Amino acid sequence: MLVALNIENQLPKTRLEKLINTVRGDKIISEIKNIGGVALRDITYINRRGKINLDKLASALGETKCIICNGDAALPEGFFRFENREFRSLLSINLGVYILEELKKAGENLPVGFCDPDGLYSEHIIRLSRCCNNLTAVTDNLEQYDEISEKILYDSGAVVSVTDNRRRLADCRLIIAPKRVREPICTLGNTVILSGEKPSVSLSGVCYYEYSIRTPNSFAVFKPPRFTAEYFSGALYSLARRYELGSVVPTSCSDRVLSQTPASLVKYLKNS
Repeated sequence: MLVALNIENQLPKTRLEKLINTVRGDKIISEIKNIGGVALRDITYINRRGKINLDKLASALGETKCIICNGDAALPEGFFRFENREFRSLLSINLGVYILEELKKAGENLPVGFCDPDGLYSEHIIRLSRCCNNLTAVTDNLEQYDEISEKILYDSGAVVSVTDNRRRLADCRLIIAPKRVREPICTLGNTVILSGEKPSVSLSGVCYYEYSIRTPNSFAVFKPPRFTAEYFSGALYSLARRYELGSVVPTSCSDRVLSQTPASLVKYLKNS
């Protein structure tokens, strides 16, 4: 069962309210929802005293240690917030595939880089090779990528260049980096980088790492309104194993300064 937490502060404003809240104490409301084979226990902790009773909260959370909650929620020892890294990495890949499919329809053939140092996403170059014939995969797991690139060549005749040399990304117009970019990449000034996490180094291109999606209709009424569609869908994908959500294409992406839609990125890459 998934567990979601909401901390609702109802702090006293007067001495009388403080006295009343001391008597009443904090309150916990628990609601269970079921849809599509997924059960969610949505817990609201009403904080009336200003300090959360972590023992009381731990008892309410139960055995599930990974909690779906906003980043400012205080959690008892042994519990941790669900971090949406895996799903967001998939969104970066899905958006990249969508853009390349649209560029292919327009007859564009841009040099594309797939940056996966640890080789965690090697199977996705099969998808990318179907809509791009100028693809370079940069990885430290050369053996794994060589095996897949040979399979691609045998099955479709498409060639994927595999290397561990980061400099090969320098001429790419689009770079897909599912995990955080942790080392400088020399890129063109108009390079678009799609990543699952905010880069830890400065990059010369624009790196988009936050994504918006629409909650699939089957889960729209199931999602607590305080969560973004991207965060909650990530929990469904990673924790409830609703892997059909892994094909979702973002409706927009952002670097917290600029925001783009898939269509605007396609237009930018065609014209810049």
